Amino acid sequence: MLDLATLTTDTLLSARLTDVVETLVARDRATFRSRLASLDMRFTDARVEALREAHGVLPPGEFREWEALRQALQGNEEPESHWCSEDRSLRLDIPLHVPDDPQALAELLPSYSAGLIAGLFLLSEDASGDRILLSLLPGPGDTLIIFPFIHERSTLHPARTLKRFLLTEWLSEDEPDPDEAPGQVGESRYEELLDVAREHDERLPAFTPGSPESLIAADSERLYQRSHWLTGILWGRPGPRLTEQLARAPGAADWKLERPWLSRQPLLANYWVLAHYFLGNEDACRTVITAAHQSPAALTRGIARLVEGWLNAPGQARLAKLDATTLANLRRVVRGSARADQQISN
Repeated sequence: MLDLATLTTDTLLSARLTDVVETLVARDRATFRSRLASLDMRFTDARVEALREAHGVLPPGEFREWEALRQALQGNEEPESHWCSEDRSLRLDIPLHVPDDPQALAELLPSYSAGLIAGLFLLSEDASGDRILLSLLPGPGDTLIIFPFIHERSTLHPARTLKRFLLTEWLSEDEPDPDEAPGQVGESRYEELLDVAREHDERLPAFTPGSPESLIAADSERLYQRSHWLTGILWGRPGPRLTEQLARAPGAADWKLERPWLSRQPLLANYWVLAHYFLGNEDACRTVITAAHQSPAALTRGIARLVEGWLNAPGQARLAKLDATTLANLRRVVRGSARADQQISN
């Protein structure tokens, strides 16, 4: 447990997520500690393995700790088991089951598009619709990182660690009160602790990609920014900024670079199979499908089968509520908004 009155950057660097959660989030600390101590970590390890099998990624080491904390808080079953930060929810929504039915799989694509193309999944949401997205990709010092997502502009704010998010979101400028949430520290201490949290993130060792492949495939922010145009398309809503968004999307040079990596990089395969489909690049799309059939990620293999079915029987293609006619219209709109170098033969 942390002492907020004396907390320093050095102390926070040595602290675990558990310390922050116990100090600020858990309502009944004794019950929380008891639940945490009694957890069967085989269940947690099974969830990590299910995530690896479904998505083909091994999350940072801190993910295992967060899964245990989530269980100990039991936020879904007992809403009063943890203090709330104003109206903010606290959960982590990651699909771990790959439906056998193609239409059931198609239903996942719009809702989880940021996860399938950038490794970003919903952790928290407030009443305004603004969200916190957690990345399953490597963070500094093997930590979990989050991105605030502003829904009105569909933009990501800069990354921060999950530890910093939990500390700062559960703090308050209100004066301390023994009957209220422990994060009430008063205005001056609140500002000091924001600086402590910021310095914590600045002092962590940066993640260093080992190759050009990991430079691209392990960067959630970069993947999201270049793939953002797909999120509206999967809902059937191209939007007035489609041409602008496609201007930031990959082209022929990126395709040539990333094509050899597709069988081992699920997020890249997910992007390219959907992008080529909507861009009308059928031969290139089938190239991705062949590679994606060998993917370590069950979801990627499922998406490849789904898109292959759309290509083989275009009149029967369906994506959630979007029928074959709507999909054909979307493909025309996308191709008409794309750059010349995004229209690829193979």
